[in-house]
Amino acid sequence: MEKYISPELYDRYKHQVLEMSLAVQNYVGLQHVRETSCLTDAEIAEKLGLPREQVTGIRMIAEMDLMPADTWINSDAEKRRKCRDSFSKR
Repeated sequence: MEKYISPELYDRYKHQVLEMSLAVQNYVGLQHVRETSCLTDAEIAEKLGLPREQVTGIRMIAEMDLMPADTWINSDAEKRRKCRDSFSKR
């Protein structure tokens, strides 16, 4: 992944990258079909004229931005519960 993605670069390309990537399917599902979806990071990079590493960085940050904040909180609580359960079985 690119070491640094500037906020300007991210803001400029995040919607295009998400629209073309596989990632959006997890959030949009079958609500509508996009002709540009399901491209790899390398294919998106070629279309946008960016290095693949930048597209990967933009996509990864944008995917995290799509997640509601409570998803992170709930996942932490779930991990703690599983860890406690695991130790109690020993």
